[in-house]
Amino acid sequence: MNDAAHPPPARDDSAALEDERRIGVLLVDDHAVVREGLRRILTQRADMVIVGEAANGDEALALVSRRRPDVVVMNLTMPGMDGLEATRRICSGFAAVRVVMLTARASADTLREAHASGALGVVFKDSSANAIADAIAQVADGQTYIDPRMASEPLGAALPEKPHVLSTREQQILQLLADGCTNPEVCERLLLGSETVKTHVSHILTKLHATHRSQAVAIGLREGIIR
Repeated sequence: MNDAAHPPPARDDSAALEDERRIGVLLVDDHAVVREGLRRILTQRADMVIVGEAANGDEALALVSRRRPDVVVMNLTMPGMDGLEATRRICSGFAAVRVVMLTARASADTLREAHASGALGVVFKDSSANAIADAIAQVADGQTYIDPRMASEPLGAALPEKPHVLSTREQQILQLLADGCTNPEVCERLLLGSETVKTHVSHILTKLHATHRSQAVAIGLREGIIR
C-alpha cells in the first residue's frame, strides 16, 4: 500500500503549522494490518502525525523524498528491497531523517546490522504502544533506542551509542537561522521564549561543533540537516 491509499486531508494554514511542530512519521511494512495497528497507536499521540505509508523499501524511498518525514518506522524483513537496504539508502541520502527498525527477532547480528545501516532505534513488532511511541520520540530527538528486552548483554552492546544529533526543534531553529531570521523572529515564528531560543542555539552550536551561527548553518546545509 502506498500513500495514495491514505492521502493526507486538506488542511488550512493553522493545521499545517501545527503539523510542523509534530514528529512526522512514515510507516513502512509489507503487512497492511501492521501499518493499521501502528497508525492507530500513533494517531493517539498529540506530538506525532502520520505523513505516509509504504509496503516496501522502494515505496519508502520515494515517500521519504516527497514527504521528508522526521522518523521512518521500518520493518526489517520485506520482499524486494528489505528494511536494512532501504535504511542505508535513506540515511545516506537524507541526513535529517531518522529510522526506527521493527523486528520480529532479536540477535546480536540483527542489532549490528541495524546499527550499520544507520537506524537509531530497534524495537520488537510486539512491543507495547508506549514503547514504540517512546522509540520514535527518542530517535526524533537524536537519541538511540533499544527495546528493553534487547538491552541486556550481549545484545545491548551490539548497538553502540551514536553521536547526538539535532532534535526536531533544533532543526527548525537552524532552518530559520539559515533563512535569515533573528532570535526575536524565531521566537515569534515558533511561539518560544527568548531564553528558550538562546538555549536551543547554544545546543545547536555544541552539537555541530560550531563556533558561531553562520558556521552552524553552513554545517547544517552541508550535512543535509536543513535546506
